[in-house]
Order: sequence, then structure tokens, then C-alpha cells
Amino acid sequence: MSFLDFLASEFSKLQKAILVESFQDDLDSSVTFEVVDRKTPFLPLFDVRRLEFQRGSSYSYSAIFLNKHLRLQPIYFAVQRLTESFFPKFSLLESALVLGCAGCSIPRFLALSSKDCKITGVEYSETMIKIAKKYFIDDPLYQNFLLLHDDAFSYIHKATEQFQLIYVDLFLAENNYPQITSAEFVNDIGSLMTGESIAIFNSLCLSKEDCVKFASRYVSSFTATYVFDHQFHYYVVFVKTSSSSKLNAFEKRAMSYVRLDERFIAP
Repeated sequence: MSFLDFLASEFSKLQKAILVESFQDDLDSSVTFEVVDRKTPFLPLFDVRRLEFQRGSSYSYSAIFLNKHLRLQPIYFAVQRLTESFFPKFSLLESALVLGCAGCSIPRFLALSSKDCKITGVEYSETMIKIAKKYFIDDPLYQNFLLLHDDAFSYIHKATEQFQLIYVDLFLAENNYPQITSAEFVNDIGSLMTGESIAIFNSLCLSKEDCVKFASRYVSSFTATYVFDHQFHYYVVFVKTSSSSKLNAFEKRAMSYVRLDERFIAP
């Protein structure tokens, strides 16, 4: 953990929660969304805006820093560091696809990292899109961000554009959609990846054993597949590259931030 991350963690304990607006989901009245600003007295540097999701006992959230000088966002730290590890020069990252956008934390990280990167976000919830446009992406910073209302599985099956980065963040309440490990979905993801690209799956609700099976099952379709662990939160990563030195450099940089649990190289 960096000193900045440590400070953010400590000052989060002092933050005051300010409710901005509440929303009921258009399709499910049992689902509540709240936009909440959490502000620290006398230290606005670490002020955050959160999109908080509640369905019965299920609770989750996404968050962004309100300060544009903070490029790394306060959630999905491993995703950001894995992306940096594969693209140490962000000028080389020209296209990204985010499946499941919530509070747009990863699009914000990408927009702050590269002003030229074309970012496409796909979100199924019309309510989330309405919230995002009103409270999270209402800024010229997102001039290269296209947020689409669509089903992610349908979108990637019909899409033709290719991407250097694909981030899969698809959940039903607190569980990953089971389709994310299917052959059809993985094949569709692979078809949208360029020759030098990375796909990161947020596998929060899958066990380590399930993640290892997932990563090993599709290694023949990629250059390498991985299971990374960040504080017992697992990420399955698929990589395409023609450069063994780039692959080695990616692994070395990534392991500065996350633990490498399994690594599979295509024969």
C-alpha cells in the first residue's frame, strides 16, 4: 500500500456521508441506489462520491475521487494496477471496453490516464446510466467515453470493434453472472481483443479453485492466462501478445501489487 493509499484509508474513517439523491430501480422496486458524497473535514483531497446499491441484505458500492488530480480511484485497485502493468505507457492504450459500469470508476481512471483513449462502457441498468450521466460523467473529462445501454452478453456477441483492454465487471446482486465463464462468452471476448491486449475478469464471487479452472480451461485461446489475488479478491486475466519480453515485464510489474496464484502459458 502506497503512502497516498494509507492516507486515503485513514482519512476515510473521518469522512462525513452526505446523501445527494436516492433512486429506485426502474425494473426492480426492491433495489435502491444512493449517490453519497463522503467528505473529510479540512481535507478535500480525499473526498469521494459513491454509488451505493441495496437489495434486501445485498449491498455493494462503487466510488470515484472528486479530485481530478487523483488518477487512481479508491476502488478496484488491482484492476488499475494490472492495466498499468500491461500498459506502462498509457499513450499506447487507444481503446478500452468496460462491461458493467456502475459508478464509472474504471472509466474515470482511464480518462485521467490517457486523454486519447476511446472508452466504451456497457451497462444493462437504465437507472445506473441515468445516475452516471447526472452525477459521475457530467464532465468534459469523458469526451472519449461512450456509455451504452445494452446487455453485455448480447453486445460482445454482435460487436466488431476490437479493444486493447477489456474489463468484465458483471454481477447479479452479489454474485458473478455464471455466463462469464462460458465458452461462448470467452470466445466473444477473445474475438474483440487486439493482438496486444489484456482482458481482466472481476471474479469476486468465484473461489480460487473455480478461478484456476476458469483460467486453465481457455489458455489455448490466448498467449497466457492468470489468476491474481488482491487481498483474497481474485481476478482472472487473459493476455494476447506476440512478445515474450512484454509478457515477462507485465508479470514482473503486476506482482509488485498483486499476488500471482496461477499462470498458464499457451503451448
